[in-house]
Amino acid sequence: MALQTLSVLVTRPQGQASSLLADIEAAGGKASHCPVIDIVELNDADQLQHCKQTIMALDEFQHVIFISTNAVHYGMEWIHQYWPQLPVDIHWHGIGKKTVAQLIEQGVPCSPYALDGAMNSEALLQTKSLQQLAQQKVLIIRGVGGRDYLAEQLTQRGADVSYAECYRRVLPALADGELVALFKQQAINTVCLNSGESVTNFYQLMGDNKISDITIVVPGDRVAAIAKQLGFSSIAIADNASDQSMLKALYNL
Repeated sequence: MALQTLSVLVTRPQGQASSLLADIEAAGGKASHCPVIDIVELNDADQLQHCKQTIMALDEFQHVIFISTNAVHYGMEWIHQYWPQLPVDIHWHGIGKKTVAQLIEQGVPCSPYALDGAMNSEALLQTKSLQQLAQQKVLIIRGVGGRDYLAEQLTQRGADVSYAECYRRVLPALADGELVALFKQQAINTVCLNSGESVTNFYQLMGDNKISDITIVVPGDRVAAIAKQLGFSSIAIADNASDQSMLKALYNL
């Protein structure tokens, strides 16, 4: 039982943690779940109006990029409201195998590269159809805020980039001391954090109760750098945020 010495906290949003929790327990580890990000609908009138206007102009874009499974869930809800049939002559892209799988389930014809399961913006940028983008419009479907690296790189290649921000990521409303109590009850010694925002939210939720003798598992060097800046010292770096990569990193601890 490879993970029998580990008590792992999985911090994915509600409804997105079950498979990793099961994998950890199947490998002999103890697994607990406490989301450090909640995914919720838009509630701001201006944001709602901007999203509506952007989606209604969907047929003006040559490329549409969904950055996550959350983007597919909320983005396709918006698209189905105004486009009973998808507009033609669009290159559809998804980051990550799960994102691609959800798009295919909804009848969205993803670009062939996507079947390779690129898990981040850097991998997506290697796609052949995204190299020369002069006079092409690209729509990135995502939550409010977030990383602008992808848009910046596409703009440098000549693209006119827009966002359809169709959901929000918020800090969960945990009771005072709830997360610290879970650490003590479950003797947690390892935490899986799936993004830079997850790292900063976890840090904030722990408050003054910083725990020095834990290992955090993060996807990639960029997120590891964020964790180091916040003072985390024991950091394991997974290839990406997929269940398979996070589990592999746990095996290697």
